[in-house]
Amino acid sequence: MIWSTRWREILASRAVGWCDPPAMRHLALALPVLLLIAAPAIAASPGPASIVVDAASGAVLEQDQAGQPRHPASLTKMMTLYVAFQALSEGKTSLNTPLTVSERAAGQGGSVLGLKTGKTIALADALKSLVVRSANDAAVAIAEHVAGTEDSFAQRMTEQARRLGMTATSFRNATGLTAPGHLTTARDMAVLAMALKRDFPQHWPLFATTSMRWGSSQLPTVNGFVTSYPGAEGLKTGFTCPAGYNLAAAASRNGRSAIAVIMGAAAKEQRLALTTSLLNKAFAAPAQGNLTQLINLGQIAPDLSAQVCAGGIMPGDAAGATRMPPGWAMEVAFGRDEKDVRRKLALRHKEVARALGGGKAVVVLKPFDGGLRYRGIIAGLSEAKVVPVCLKLRQTDENNCLVLPPAAVEGAVEAERRWRMFSAR
Repeated sequence: MIWSTRWREILASRAVGWCDPPAMRHLALALPVLLLIAAPAIAASPGPASIVVDAASGAVLEQDQAGQPRHPASLTKMMTLYVAFQALSEGKTSLNTPLTVSERAAGQGGSVLGLKTGKTIALADALKSLVVRSANDAAVAIAEHVAGTEDSFAQRMTEQARRLGMTATSFRNATGLTAPGHLTTARDMAVLAMALKRDFPQHWPLFATTSMRWGSSQLPTVNGFVTSYPGAEGLKTGFTCPAGYNLAAAASRNGRSAIAVIMGAAAKEQRLALTTSLLNKAFAAPAQGNLTQLINLGQIAPDLSAQVCAGGIMPGDAAGATRMPPGWAMEVAFGRDEKDVRRKLALRHKEVARALGGGKAVVVLKPFDGGLRYRGIIAGLSEAKVVPVCLKLRQTDENNCLVLPPAAVEGAVEAERRWRMFSAR
């Protein structure tokens, strides 16, 4: 598509206040069909916003509400990564640089690695954790390393968004946690995804990472798209109650590449199904697609909390969560077969219940090297009884029993809670 001089002048005149002429020329050359046209505010439409583009040409192949403001959630971290990649390319930092974790970074909620104040994490690991685990604590550590403060980093993010032509986007943090004015559109996220692929090809494989080693654990990705869609190149998931379920996804097939963005799905299954459908149609369409001028619409982003977090409950935080009585516990069965673990737990509980004075038999999920294991635990015990009983059991088989003090019991429940939270998102 070739723009006339007059058309560029009209766009530039409408862009006063949000884009300077060099940025406008960059947008015109790199992303000609993802075009902003000012439009009056309209009421929010229900349902997910979506877009799929040809990654080479920028042609918009299909879209629905793609210009309407939305809460980005952790799609924000795509820009966190972009700004970090810039710092790397400019020689201002290196992948081996240790980042010291501040109290602010360690205190982040939501999806985290569990970084501790004063400890360090290599920049390479922090970047990978943003893709694989959507780690909020690592995102803040990166922001503070690159810009001194998260607020300064967020300002850089917004400035970079303008340079890329993301005209409806503003950032207030590096994580994507909901904040006033922290908004984007599906259209703008497609612009960002294309920019990441175009500007940092050396880092592009990072988005397809399916797991990472952290401490003694192999942590699987929270992005089910990269492990389920043939030809997936990766990118990023996002979730908060106001945002709903978001996904930016890139894939290649038969020499063609496409990028899809879904924002505001009601469930992760809907998010993945919509993405799959859009990409399948993109690869079935003619290579050039329909050159569409896409409109960003000025309006209020919908809050989907009532829909995706009914009753104020975050998905995964309550459903199926293990209820553990206070006190000490003993693990008497462990394995990947849940039925076998339950059978062994029931037999062992029956065998020692009298000596223990009761106790509750509970099966707890344990993330283990990228998969799941099941722990058969007898909980709600006193230290005075659990230790001698467990020692007696170990006389017949040293792997037959493991004493769990209250802190270890809490840790087991927390590990399952985090797994359920991640899997629900």
